[in-house]
Amino acid sequence: MTTILKTRRTLGVALMSVGVAIAGVGLATGTAQALPGRPVPMQAWPGCPEESPAGPCRWCPGDPPVQTGNLRVNPVVWDQTVCHTYWYVYHGQGNVAQNIFEGAAPPPPPPPPPNFTPPLPPGWCWSLFLPGPCP
Repeated sequence: MTTILKTRRTLGVALMSVGVAIAGVGLATGTAQALPGRPVPMQAWPGCPEESPAGPCRWCPGDPPVQTGNLRVNPVVWDQTVCHTYWYVYHGQGNVAQNIFEGAAPPPPPPPPPNFTPPLPPGWCWSLFLPGPCP
């Protein structure tokens, strides 16, 4: 009877070890983090250059409204009778909408959060919590 209990206990410990190892490998893939830089729409909006969709963009009377993500809650408030040069910026940094800055140069992006892990250089991967060359 004690042999069966020892076998079960050994099998349980082995299965637990395998489970922890598999969980560790799953965690080693890392967590996605946004890279610091300027927010960029997927494609250039009307009035924005294709090579730099964050700006400088240009809006003139007769053009479609500048996209802010929610025109009802976050509208662009400026003189609708003249042309404007604007930039897409981080939420809260705009001066005519929460994410639209009108002017020659936008404010710099906010600093990264504390404990920010910088991205790995090209050709490196996470391997059990430590960076190393990709296979």
